Amino acid sequence: MCPLILRRAVAALVLCFPVAVLSAVPVTVSVPPQAYLVEAIGGDRVEVSIMIEPGQSPHTFSLSPRRMMALDDARVYFKVGHPDLAFERRFVQHVQDARRDVRVVDLADGVELMAMDDHADHHDHSHGETDPHLWVSPRIMRSAAERVADALTEVDPDGAEHYRAGLQQFQSDVDALDDELQTLFGQLERRRFVVNHPAWGYLARDYGLEQVAIESGGRDPSPAELARFIDAAKDEGIDVIFVQRGFSERSANTIAREIDAVVKVADPLAQDWLKNLREIGAAIREAVDS
Repeated sequence: MCPLILRRAVAALVLCFPVAVLSAVPVTVSVPPQAYLVEAIGGDRVEVSIMIEPGQSPHTFSLSPRRMMALDDARVYFKVGHPDLAFERRFVQHVQDARRDVRVVDLADGVELMAMDDHADHHDHSHGETDPHLWVSPRIMRSAAERVADALTEVDPDGAEHYRAGLQQFQSDVDALDDELQTLFGQLERRRFVVNHPAWGYLARDYGLEQVAIESGGRDPSPAELARFIDAAKDEGIDVIFVQRGFSERSANTIAREIDAVVKVADPLAQDWLKNLREIGAAIREAVDS
């Protein structure tokens, strides 16, 4: 192609696309709720790629060529930072090998990790694991937001004022959510809710709830454990069981049939983080207060 024609073509492309899009900071995150956080602070100054997308299980996904390209292009990688997330360690290693100048930010820095909640019948089989689902806690996400704003400002100093405004708005939204959830769970006699996979421990810790998990260490209960669980659920009047897509629902469905309970989906990986936590909070309140 003639150089003049090429220059005109490039100029036309520049005119067709907003500068904000062309100069957006490429950012990669591990899970969808992190994307919500980064986009809330960065707005159109960031372009976020998600490694584990909504509806996928971290245990079964594959690293596609599209995700590999996103990792290669990233200027910032925001990691959940939990030590047991093996898939995330692979991501971080790959991005550091591909881009030595990439900024890797640990959003778990300073967080007190809690033990993975198990049903009492499973305790003898616990492996001392800690809960990696840090993002279900509004208070942890509020703290993580500071590190997101700082990291984005470091790689894009011209956007400092934009990121600070985004941070303030996000933290204001989280404070409002925190107030709502404190009020929602403030006056309850029952505080236990049943899940198939223990993903809501940090939310429970924040608001004085108790999560009771059917599975332990990724395995379903034995027949004897299942029978004891059913008896306990009947005695307590449990009528809702929360399940997470990507994990076995067999035991949850068996228990629900035996105790005439409803099975509801509670997705900790939903991308609209604020709306999701508000809806999950209302669902848990209804379940424990019925």
